[in-house]
Order: sequence, then structure tokens, then C-alpha cells
Amino acid sequence: MKLSIGSAQHPLFQIRTTCNNVVLQSSHVMINDEAIGSIASIMIKDQQQSLKNVEWDAFGWHYNADSSTQGPLTCQYIFVMDSLNFCFWPTEGLEYDTLAMSLKTVLESDSNAFSSENLVGIDENKLQSWFPTYKIPLLSERVNRLRELGEALESFEGLAANMVQKADGSAVRLVQLILQYCPGFRDTSIYKGQLVHFYKRAQILVGDIWAAYGRPTNDNRYSFKDMDQLTMFADYRVPQILRKFDILRYSDSLSDRIDRKEEIQSGSEEEIEIRACTEIAVERLQQAFKNLGQSILVLELDWLLWQQGEQIKDQIAPHHRTLTIYY
Repeated sequence: MKLSIGSAQHPLFQIRTTCNNVVLQSSHVMINDEAIGSIASIMIKDQQQSLKNVEWDAFGWHYNADSSTQGPLTCQYIFVMDSLNFCFWPTEGLEYDTLAMSLKTVLESDSNAFSSENLVGIDENKLQSWFPTYKIPLLSERVNRLRELGEALESFEGLAANMVQKADGSAVRLVQLILQYCPGFRDTSIYKGQLVHFYKRAQILVGDIWAAYGRPTNDNRYSFKDMDQLTMFADYRVPQILRKFDILRYSDSLSDRIDRKEEIQSGSEEEIEIRACTEIAVERLQQAFKNLGQSILVLELDWLLWQQGEQIKDQIAPHHRTLTIYY
């Protein structure tokens, strides 16, 4: 059944609705709307930013060797990468680029490394061997996520590309399939008795696939007609840069805890408010871009903010630290 944008079962509608409800009740985090318009103007006028060419692989970290021929390995790589794409901060120096480049090296050495059979049978020693430089945090959880992925892909003849094809050109449908087959992607929280949806890794997986294959528009299994439905991907880096821009403001106590690099408990009001306010702030920033005559997808704006945050991450206030499998 194809779902309309207003359907209560539409996962991306659920994100926007429930996060907006959090914003309306938030006491630890607020969105400074006055800053949004000025930041949008600055970002558009900044000649160093080419908004028409926001690149997914701007730093050359990712495997995409067969993407130009619509091959399946790039897709398999992205499913594995985004199954593991969470919580690097407990290990000093470990970042997303380590994940992306390490998995790229593994796949280039063995094109069968990410087969469903290998994923189902992976153990902690094998997974750690993919990252020889760093001790991987939440290692057992990451093993579970890969085994779960391997089992899910067995329903698609072992190929992530086949799951993508089943989505029939819909980003929303692919998010639904990921949530259906892989429980570890079901990123939700309870806030003041209400369920809040985020689905960060499920969405970023879809965005990564679309971008890695050249943002196709039609006649391609990796082409999605509804990319505009995706929200931003609530993680660590984007709220960090939004705080720098004064778009997000934290209470004094929360600011102090984050600046001291104190862990913010997963599922706490503070953590949920950071993520929900980030979601809605980026939506409002996108609208400010539109008001200034600049069209940009929410996920492209997410990429732009994330890349800016990466470039200055060590020069600005720290990101919040939450131990979680969701981001």
C-alpha cells in the first residue's frame, strides 16, 4: 500500500510531527528563529560553498567503484557502513571517516567480505580486524547489527540492491523496508509519555545510496522520486554546528554538561530535545533558503551543515555525548 504524506503510518511524517511536538514542550533546548534567516543568507552568499554541487563523497572516503555502472557492491557497502554508523566518540580519534575508509579498504581487498553469509557469521574478532588502528566501541552491538543485516538480506538473495529494487523508486518505501527487516534501525524514544521518531540511520542509508549512484532521476533502481520527503539526520555534528551558529540554544546546565563532555543519557529529555530541535531547525533553515530563492533538499542541507561542522569540529564547543546505537 502506498502511503500518503498525511498518513499516520508514514515514517517521515511521524518524524516531523513528533519532533515538532517535542519542540513545543522543550525546556532544555530552544530554536533561535532570529538567527535562521541571517545564517541562510550567509551560507548562500559564501562563495566557498557551491550549493548546487553539495557532494556526498566530498572527501573521498567512500567505496563507490561500481556505482557508475549501477553495480551492487557500492549498495552492499553502504548498507554495512550505515549499520555500523553510530557512536564513535568513546574512542579518542575515531570518527566517521575511519569507518568509511576502513570498510572501503576491506571491500577492495575482498569483494565478498560483505556477503550476507559473512555478515551472519561475523564475530567480534573479525569485526575488530577491519579497524586495526582503533578499539571499536559498542563492539558487540555492532556485531549484532551486522548479523541482523545479514539475516535480512537473505530474504533478498543476499543483495542489498534487491531490497532497494523492491522499494520501487520510493525513498519512503525503502525506509519502511529497512525498518521492517532490521530492528536496529528503529530509532525512537519516549518523551513525556509520547513516542518520538527519528530514524536517523535508516534515512541516511537511503540518502547515501541515492548520492553514491549519482543522484539518478529515473530509469535506475537507485532513483527515488520522493527524496524531498527525507528529513535531516539527527546526530552529533549538525547540532554542534547549529549551536555555533546560535540557531540552537541550550540551557546553562545543559551547555555546561556538554562543554565538560559529560555523557547525556540516551532517552533523556535533554538528548531527545537536542535531536528533535535539530530536526525542526533544519526544516526551518530549508524554508529560509527557499524564501531567499535558493532551492535545496533537506538532506543536501544536512550534508552541507555536517561538512562545515567536520571542518571546524575541533575549533568549536564540543558535541553532546550519548551512548547509543542510533547515531
